[in-house]
Amino acid sequence: MNYDKNAEESDKYQQPHFKSHANHPHIDTCIWMMSDAGKPEENPSGEDRDEVRHPRPKATNVVDIFEPRHSDTFLGVGSANARPPAVVSNDATQENGDQAGIRTGATTTSRLEKLIDCWSNIEVENRRNHRVIANGRMLTYHQLCLRISIISEEENGTRVVYGGARVKAWPEKNPTHYYVNFMDRCDRFPEMTGDKSLTISLPIKRLKQSRRGALLTDRIEQALKPDHYLKVYAWGDIIARTGSKKGYELELVALDNLVLKVVKKNPARRKQSLATDKSN
Repeated sequence: MNYDKNAEESDKYQQPHFKSHANHPHIDTCIWMMSDAGKPEENPSGEDRDEVRHPRPKATNVVDIFEPRHSDTFLGVGSANARPPAVVSNDATQENGDQAGIRTGATTTSRLEKLIDCWSNIEVENRRNHRVIANGRMLTYHQLCLRISIISEEENGTRVVYGGARVKAWPEKNPTHYYVNFMDRCDRFPEMTGDKSLTISLPIKRLKQSRRGALLTDRIEQALKPDHYLKVYAWGDIIARTGSKKGYELELVALDNLVLKVVKKNPARRKQSLATDKSN
């Protein structure tokens, strides 16, 4: 009990003690808020006061509301030459999702890439536990993104569709379009002119005019290199291709609703696959 010490002559120590004020709350990153998060205040009698609680920080930075863009965002003056670097990953890491950063505390976005980064960072088994309002519809993160091969006509336009894709520039000399051709097919859609393939048509003129176009172009050009391909995430409507063209096209009302991730093929996995084929 320190009765043998003189309080006036001895060193004094005081534990930090802070109390949240209703009109002046601590910031979310405050160490005292983080350590006390979710703990109820106590009455002098020792009973918990359930009605007074500190805000509990989220276990992960989850986007709660996604409002897709309804038109392209055009370049401003002086930004036409802006060209962000491409992001290239290895296909061996794609199954665990991309680990791109998410802005702390953001719960609403109109940027599909931000939503996909959030979806990728949530463990697969936990996606059923988080919900998002996507274009006015309540979904779990498990329901949010569907592969091309399993999306149905009823779900068309209400989910993010994704899958691997290869890119083709057309025409080969002085191209005017990039065609993003999905490896998967719309298996739950009826055949359209004898085909169920899915394509995204990207006019180069549109890419040059859009604020997001430089980033998409850079990733497309990376994917055109040998042993590279794209992992595509898109919010749009799957419609039948017109004229004599076969299959379906994914219509994008805004390029902000398109996310392209460049993937480099894994040589070791390819050799293993070839070896397995020979042994069979």
